[in-house]
Amino acid sequence: MLRAMVVRAGSGWGKALVEQLIGANVEVVAYSGSQRKLESLEKAFSSSSLLRTARGNARNRSELLTAAEGVDVIFCGVYLTYDDNPEKVGQMLEAVRSIAAVTGAKMVTLEGVYLPSNEMETVNSIHSGATSMRIFSPELYGGTASNTLIHYALRKIVQGKPVKLLINPSVRRDYLYVDDAARYVMELALMESAYGSDWYLRGNGLISQAELLDLAGSVVQAVPRFEPIGGWQRRLLQWYEPRAKKILDRYERLGNEFGSNGTEYGGVLSTPYQEGIASTVKRMLAKQNSVH
Repeated sequence: MLRAMVVRAGSGWGKALVEQLIGANVEVVAYSGSQRKLESLEKAFSSSSLLRTARGNARNRSELLTAAEGVDVIFCGVYLTYDDNPEKVGQMLEAVRSIAAVTGAKMVTLEGVYLPSNEMETVNSIHSGATSMRIFSPELYGGTASNTLIHYALRKIVQGKPVKLLINPSVRRDYLYVDDAARYVMELALMESAYGSDWYLRGNGLISQAELLDLAGSVVQAVPRFEPIGGWQRRLLQWYEPRAKKILDRYERLGNEFGSNGTEYGGVLSTPYQEGIASTVKRMLAKQNSVH
């Protein structure tokens, strides 16, 4: 892999992947619809000649095709956050697939825990052949990972506020540090034999949200507080985001379903939770203090 394109490069995982690829001496085309996020990437990698940015709509085939000229692999992440729109995601994946077919580039997709169950077949139909790869990821956390349930909870700890109980905090799940996820995806993309298969990434083992928040509390020297979400609050949430119930139900079930259809990868060298949470919380604190 000499040249890669990262679609939605301004996302938390996208930034982490850009860093991994540049660190491996791969030329990167960072593609995003946000000029502000692209400028942030340009500033972060100003000392490198390997980064090129391209602004465009991830669902626009002509803009994607222009940006993808000469790339070997196209990466994109979907359903890594709870605010992904299924219709737009489907259009983006279909656009990326068609551009990969035209250019001859390989296609690598990282799929997260917020995939609605009724969208599974839509995603399945877009991936086929020996030049594409689907990688499934546990919930991501880390300094650049936002718009996830664990990010919401960690932010409340940093702010000294109670955490709303959107899910059962005692259920043990696998979580993955965002930098580890980016590294694993790059490693798989470099393996010719990995294409044409499904993979699922492993983190540092099963742990509950309550245990993770205890680790966060030790950094800020405060005991986490939980607050049940009332009936009216849940109804308001579902009115504001009609998919909320489906997302939460899917999230709750995922512990038993995750990774059942792929080959396991990673885990052994994953960042320990204590180290990853400490790094995440310190970054949140620094950001909060800079605002004030």
